[in-house]
Amino acid sequence: MKAIILAAGRGSRLGERTKDRPKCMCVLAGRTLLERCMESLHQAGFEDKDIGIVTGYRREMFVQDGITYFHNDNWENTNMFISLTMAEKWLKKEPCLVCYSDIVFSPGAAEALKNSSDDLAVTYYTGFWELWEKRMKDPLLDLETFRLCRDKKHLLEIGRRPSSRQEIEGQYMGLIRFTPKSWEQVQKTISHPLEKPLEKLDMTTLLNAMLKDGCAIGAVPVQDLWLECDTQEDIEVYERFYKDYLI
Repeated sequence: MKAIILAAGRGSRLGERTKDRPKCMCVLAGRTLLERCMESLHQAGFEDKDIGIVTGYRREMFVQDGITYFHNDNWENTNMFISLTMAEKWLKKEPCLVCYSDIVFSPGAAEALKNSSDDLAVTYYTGFWELWEKRMKDPLLDLETFRLCRDKKHLLEIGRRPSSRQEIEGQYMGLIRFTPKSWEQVQKTISHPLEKPLEKLDMTTLLNAMLKDGCAIGAVPVQDLWLECDTQEDIEVYERFYKDYLI
């Protein structure tokens, strides 16, 4: 199994922290987000030869030996889906774990997706509400819907604006499992009109469109702490409340 890290973006909301470096090289409690991502993947059993990184902004800063690099030349004008397609030769060939580069996650989350029996699956964080309450005054203004099927093992809806907390049964973590079979389903979905043009297509909009097309998406719960780093305030909150975890 391969792992694909999406690291093309600058992360302008992080301000001065990403003025001279890509978002994934922003420092959180003394270590870059990319270092933390790589460590979790290594502990989950991925070797460097199994890891690919999609670069964009400041691509020259990615110099680690043994890693496969893909590049999105048009990173400034495109969203994550286009970055993901840069690694399509891997996605067509074998199962791939796709992960965002601006998140902190446990090795167990990656292992859960490696072991999933679903062709397409995502993990979701169960402790999201407490985390969002630390990040902002009203979590409902930022959170998106995440609804599960009756079996509680598959996704029903993702990425909409919620009207109540009951419509949010977890937080999508930016970790996705694809197999060649589910990547074929992606191609079928994007051949139809979507809510957004392909160059602006984000992953949750894609996943919701795939659900509408009848594609089954496994949903794997994760209790281990997970963090996403979108703003300078996020970094400050995490270093204040989760210092012991961020060793």
